[in-house]
Amino acid sequence: MKESEFISKIVKESGCQLLLDVNNVYVNAFNHNYDPKQFISELPLDRVAYIHMAGHEQVAPDLIIDTHGRDIIDPVYDLFEWTLPQLNPVPVLLERDFNIPEMNILKAEINQLRTITEKAWNTADVER
Repeated sequence: MKESEFISKIVKESGCQLLLDVNNVYVNAFNHNYDPKQFISELPLDRVAYIHMAGHEQVAPDLIIDTHGRDIIDPVYDLFEWTLPQLNPVPVLLERDFNIPEMNILKAEINQLRTITEKAWNTADVER
């Protein structure tokens, strides 16, 4: 059974909602050589209640680890931007577990996430 099918069955049969970790999808797709957009398309996107965004570390040419300890890279932002129009607006969390950068760097990541969500969901006028 494909992972996306397994996740979909759990969500459907349990009635639970889904936390979508976009960086984790990117990491798994890279490590296991599949298309992250296709994977996301196969999920029950109407059940997404929360999104996590984070950075990862490339430890070998063919291996990256979802560490939550690095800046988000452009391909992960691109996957996030591609995903959002398919979802209803939900909270987005920037995960950073260690290697905490200066506040201005964290704010820049948050602002980039906010810009992408506002564009996708037309929420620029919503109070922050």
